Amino acid sequence: MKIDLAAKIAIANVLKEGLTDIFPQPCETALLKNQEFQKAIRSEVVKTISGGSLESLKMFPIEHVLLPKTAAFDFRRCALIQPLDTIKYLTLTILFAEEIEKYRPSKARKIVFSYRYSPSKGYLFDQKYTITSFTKYTLEKAKQTKTKVLVSCDIANFYDRLNLHRLESILISLALDKNQVRLLNELLLFWANRDSYGLPVGSNASRILAEASLLEVDNFLLSIGVSFCRFVDDYRIFAPDAHTAHHWLTQLIERLWLEGLTINKSKTKIEDVSDWKKEDRKSSAAAEAKTGEKSNPLEEKESEEKHPFRIIAGYGGTIPTRFRKPTAAEREKLSEIDAETLLNKIKSSKLVASEDIHTFVRAVLYGKKTKLFAVIPQVLDKFPQFTPYVIDLLIKHKDEISENIRTSIRDAFSSKLTKEKYLPEYLAIAYIRILGADGFQDGDALFDHFRALRRNAGAYIGRALLDALENVVSRGQVLEIRRYFVRADSWEKRQIVRIIDRHLHEDEKRPWLKNIKVQEASDHFLVESINSTIKHRKKKRKKSP
Repeated sequence: MKIDLAAKIAIANVLKEGLTDIFPQPCETALLKNQEFQKAIRSEVVKTISGGSLESLKMFPIEHVLLPKTAAFDFRRCALIQPLDTIKYLTLTILFAEEIEKYRPSKARKIVFSYRYSPSKGYLFDQKYTITSFTKYTLEKAKQTKTKVLVSCDIANFYDRLNLHRLESILISLALDKNQVRLLNELLLFWANRDSYGLPVGSNASRILAEASLLEVDNFLLSIGVSFCRFVDDYRIFAPDAHTAHHWLTQLIERLWLEGLTINKSKTKIEDVSDWKKEDRKSSAAAEAKTGEKSNPLEEKESEEKHPFRIIAGYGGTIPTRFRKPTAAEREKLSEIDAETLLNKIKSSKLVASEDIHTFVRAVLYGKKTKLFAVIPQVLDKFPQFTPYVIDLLIKHKDEISENIRTSIRDAFSSKLTKEKYLPEYLAIAYIRILGADGFQDGDALFDHFRALRRNAGAYIGRALLDALENVVSRGQVLEIRRYFVRADSWEKRQIVRIIDRHLHEDEKRPWLKNIKVQEASDHFLVESINSTIKHRKKKRKKSP
């Protein structure tokens, strides 16, 4: 595949799905709708990749944000990559994607359900192969007469422990362009600080490479007759008896070991599923428990609010960060739960189970006892990892909460944001999100936090604050933000330009933007943001009589 075509596919995917599934789609991606700018970006990507060296790629180091996983002490290290770097990384990977897909078990065999490369209309992957289809197939296969034992396991710290040199060897073995493979390896080593391990979490490029890293494991299992299926790092083995189940699991463990990987012992289960054929309800519950909380295809999803601070963890085994509307049957059950009794249980417990908080907030909502939302900030103190999820729920259902309760919630989160020291970044971003949302807005608290922001507060929090402040700042505050520009990182600088353009009049902002365009000439997205502003002004002048 030619680099220009790969870049075109990469840009189309960024426009369709954003830079990552961890962070929201930033305003920068909308600039790619301009065909002239899109062409310029493709040209830059082709030139830098064709240079064949890490120096010619001109990449920035990546930053990371920790997001909650399944326990109070468990976090996922998610990558924050610059927009142009994301496109370059994705382009490099797409150069290999078709060949990688050829070597994977065919889709018809229903073995691997994760990220089957089939680009179409901006999407990179076949939409028929998802966590939902994996869950459904697991259930169907487990209910077959010949399946008596089900093995469920996943790879421990898969992305973090993926060996980059082994990945390079696998890609070279596929008869791919060695120079391009080595360039990709140099980039990954650069991002890993020469540590030889780890893929950036959250990007489609990493998903393609992660699947490539398991090619030989999958093909080995098939060659010895193992009946299994897989979604990313989750394996399900379908055995006729316990002896075979243990044998096949051992074979998987030994083969993963050759790749420098291990299974997660605490999550590995060997279960008797011979009764599943008769107990459909039990089997459905068991299958759900094995695969973690996932999107249900029958779920009545609410339209997603386009908000700049939604952090999404699209991975198995994570604490949910988005509120999804339950089914009608689930809502009815939740409405019957005594939320006050559950609240008393939470208050009296020193340690709270995540399920209790998850159930409580939904029982309050669907039981129409929204006055109890007033205690939400205190409840979350016992399990902070649920904060992004609960805040998402509150924002989506603000109209069902009285103004007094919303004010109480706002004041509590404002206090947490301004008074608590050394806030984890994911919590600070969640607080910023709700304080920038309609019904809970507190511009003063946001700007106070901006003034007090430490430079080591986190990789994304500065940009999150500036996004939240865009619609609420005064002229004086804008001038204060402008002074911060020289100390800002690239993400922050692009948003500051956006704020300046929005709030200062033309004569005041034009000289400053002109200087910034020269000063930041290497940032294509920042320069295009200024150029688009100039073009917009010219169009307005032409329309004026």
